[in-house]
Amino acid sequence: MELTCHRCGAVLAAEAAFCPQCGAPQVRIPEALTATAAAIPESGSENESANSAISAIGLNWRHALPAASSAGFAMAVASMLPVLSTFFPLWMLAGGLLAVTLYRRRLPLLPLTSSAAGKVGALAGLLGFLFFAFFTSAYLTVATVVFHQGEQIRATLRGVLEQAASSNHDPRTQALLQWVQTPEGLALVMAFSMFLFLVAFLLLSTAGGVFGAAMARRKNKL
Repeated sequence: MELTCHRCGAVLAAEAAFCPQCGAPQVRIPEALTATAAAIPESGSENESANSAISAIGLNWRHALPAASSAGFAMAVASMLPVLSTFFPLWMLAGGLLAVTLYRRRLPLLPLTSSAAGKVGALAGLLGFLFFAFFTSAYLTVATVVFHQGEQIRATLRGVLEQAASSNHDPRTQALLQWVQTPEGLALVMAFSMFLFLVAFLLLSTAGGVFGAAMARRKNKL
């Protein structure tokens, strides 16, 4: 006999505790057990079974991906705005929180552990970095090819490096900064900067996702 969700009608697996579409609980307690539940002095095994069922649910990636994509896109857009980009740690944290919030709106009845929320946040961070890298590459390409501002961009980077070199008179540091101003050095600086952005996106968005799950649990207890 085919099992369906009592709430949305979706087809369920044989031992599904929650609906994968709407998150509605599917566990049915027989009337005989309900009538005798008061006579059972210990409920530890029942609690352990419930906790095991919740832990086994994991993430619904079908809903996690759209939520993380929306949050990642918002982070990438914020990274390109002059004012918001200054406070990048805040909007990276907010991006992970937003991803978890959007995920919980899709599955409001499905429990979300800190581990699962961290994965949603990390996915949002990864997608946010990919969007950011795409926007940055597109901007540099248009500025260089269409508006012929490549030399101006390189001059700006050299100016920043020269300012850093003027404050440090160590010969080895001076030699390193001189090498960094070469085309190969500038390429290495850009690659290393993008790597640092990737790490920041992942770590801060993961923390934002975990924080979002903690806030949701605290709200449910009130």
